[in-house]
Amino acid sequence: MRSCPSKTPQGLADSLGTIRVLRAPTAAGAHIRRRGEDALAGAELLPAGVPLGALQLAAAAAAGVAEVTVTRAPRVAVVSTGSELMPPGSALRRGQIPESNSELLAGLVAEAGGELVLRATVADDGDGPPRAVADAHAAGADVVVFTGGVSAGAYEPVKNTLGAWMEFARVAMQPGKPQGFGVSEHGILLFGLPGNPVSAAVSFEVFVRPALLALQGRTELDRPVILIPASVPWSSPTGRRQYLPVVVDRSDPARWTARPATHGGSASHFAGGLARAEAFAIVPAEVDRVDAGDLVAVMLMA
Repeated sequence: MRSCPSKTPQGLADSLGTIRVLRAPTAAGAHIRRRGEDALAGAELLPAGVPLGALQLAAAAAAGVAEVTVTRAPRVAVVSTGSELMPPGSALRRGQIPESNSELLAGLVAEAGGELVLRATVADDGDGPPRAVADAHAAGADVVVFTGGVSAGAYEPVKNTLGAWMEFARVAMQPGKPQGFGVSEHGILLFGLPGNPVSAAVSFEVFVRPALLALQGRTELDRPVILIPASVPWSSPTGRRQYLPVVVDRSDPARWTARPATHGGSASHFAGGLARAEAFAIVPAEVDRVDAGDLVAVMLMA
């Protein structure tokens, strides 16, 4: 076997010598990559507020940028309220239900770029919510998201104990009418969402997710919305904007359609239907019925 003399790699340097052209290119400028044709010196490649994924990091690396300035993820505490709530898989007694909202909200926080620093469940009596805020402060939280305890019942622990920091109102939306918001003495944002699962999911999308994105310096705060026809009819409450979990039928690429994810429409307790939902259809407050073929605004979740 004949050995070749060792040669130190020079990158492109060893291919930039004299080249003899044997056949002319088919067009002027063929096979030439001109300086600045991709980006000029000083051009903006990644504007502020853009999330960094594989494509964005590759663009920065190609421009010779080794480090970029980023914002830290907002730290979030999720607190479920209700003496009836039990860990999933527990043996349930009369009046008890599995606690699922913290699982829901923890996942949505992560999808929105947040860092979960506390996840807790508090009872309907006692000082559970104030203690949860204190624990969240100790954990360095920027945001606390409560679910449950914000409506008009006799046992509403968030409303009953955090009135000095939060305001509570009824919003003209369905589901998700009762809402709460405020700021703690340490500057922590406090969100009070309804306790029913669909209400909690919708309320997070409408109020909490945009806030988490804004804390990250993001410029695009809203989910993408498209107009597609409904494949079946459904009703909508007059005077309240409806957010209906829907399935998007993509079988015809030229004509997507939407249908409710559950047989019960937008009932706020249908947690099972959320597993099938890919989007929320947004029906204006002045519309009380959607017919098959009507165009509806659909907020895509992925």
